[in-house]
Amino acid sequence: MNPLKSGLNFVRKNPTIIYSLALIALIPLTLYFNTSSAIKSFQGEVDASLMTTALITEKVFDIFASDFIASPEILQEKVERIVKENPEEIAEVQVEIREKEQFKTIASFPQKETAEELPIEVKNLFETAKNLAWNEPRGEAIGFLTIDDAGTRFRNVTKTIYDSSGEKIGVVRLAISLKKIDEHTAQATKRSFVILTISIVLVLFLIINHTRLFEYSVLYRKIREVDRMKDEFLSMTAHELRTPIAAISGYANILKREIGPTLNEAQTEHLSRTIISTERLNDLINDILDVSRIEQGRLSIEFQEMSPQKTIKEVVDELKVKADEKGLQLIFEPKPVVSSPNQEEPSLISADPERLKQVLINIIGNSIKYTMKGRVEVITEADALKGRYSIAVKDTGVGMSAEAQKKLFEKFFRIRTKETAEVSGTGLGLWITKALTEKMQGEIFIESMEGVGSKFTIVFPIIKQQKTSAVKIRKET
Repeated sequence: MNPLKSGLNFVRKNPTIIYSLALIALIPLTLYFNTSSAIKSFQGEVDASLMTTALITEKVFDIFASDFIASPEILQEKVERIVKENPEEIAEVQVEIREKEQFKTIASFPQKETAEELPIEVKNLFETAKNLAWNEPRGEAIGFLTIDDAGTRFRNVTKTIYDSSGEKIGVVRLAISLKKIDEHTAQATKRSFVILTISIVLVLFLIINHTRLFEYSVLYRKIREVDRMKDEFLSMTAHELRTPIAAISGYANILKREIGPTLNEAQTEHLSRTIISTERLNDLINDILDVSRIEQGRLSIEFQEMSPQKTIKEVVDELKVKADEKGLQLIFEPKPVVSSPNQEEPSLISADPERLKQVLINIIGNSIKYTMKGRVEVITEADALKGRYSIAVKDTGVGMSAEAQKKLFEKFFRIRTKETAEVSGTGLGLWITKALTEKMQGEIFIESMEGVGSKFTIVFPIIKQQKTSAVKIRKET
């Protein structure tokens, strides 16, 4: 009972397997009944066609038989010639006239008395058909099927013969062999069932493959569940780490402020490293939380109509200290509107100011990290004609290869060269930057050359000219 119970539990947990089981039963049955129905329909149409042919042939015999009823020898000769010219179709012809309430055979093929050789049931059938045809007031033919001992079927048609004055004078019976038709039908049926068998086998293979895919589907669902649990774990862990990290950072800064002047050089260095490490750890936690929110669709975007210049200037001023520490120039150069060179930039975009600031900090901060000497430029340009607002960050850093550019926005990807060996980072910043940019209906592009530098360009659509101070806010999650 345990295997049965396990199977039922598996089906209960994975109800889609019932679909596979239904396919295994329904598709072969459907193919079988469709083939059988088609064969029966074909057989019925063939029989109807043969019946029509037999009636037409009977009518022809009726016409010439009435003309030669007085000359049995000539009639016999014509019957034999017609049958010999159609040996596979016409099996038997019998012409009888009515004399003194009895029927007398005057021409037949084959020329032998077969009545004594026939089973009693067939004799009675012939006699019944003959009497029905003779007594048929409208002169219509009587048709019926017979089967000989070899299993060959015959379509028999019996019809009344009339003389030139319209009086009944006899009957003619015609037997058309269905052997050739039945052989062709049997071959067609055999081919149909062979094709049906092959189709069923192919369908079974397909269903077996579907069952294997079903296993992959179960595995995929389990992987998704594990991935969801992983995201929840990371989110919970990151939230739990924020409190102690904030406490460590706070206490370290208090110590630096209160007892910093009394520490020796080594102690000051240790405290500074503690503060830097907590900042890095806090950045890592924030990145993990952002990745988790983006992947789970829980990231909130507060759209506002805004001019980006103020946000850009705030970020440049904030990061200028880091640039100065490395001896780099950090320059911000807004360009005028293309359609109106003499005006100050009036264009608005729809974005989240805080998320835009996060994007700019990631890109400009990244350029500062990977630029050893030279400068980092932030250039804005509003093209009113094309309705595009672009923010370009150009540096004279280490640059990157074309292969690295293809993977640049992947999670955890970092350029590994001797120049970047000492540069810290998680490899999540640019992935987050691209996701945030696209959520704000923007695009991000990269141009780079090894040893020359890189240029990151973010493009947002311009929504309108700045003619009013009204600000619209919308929220997207």
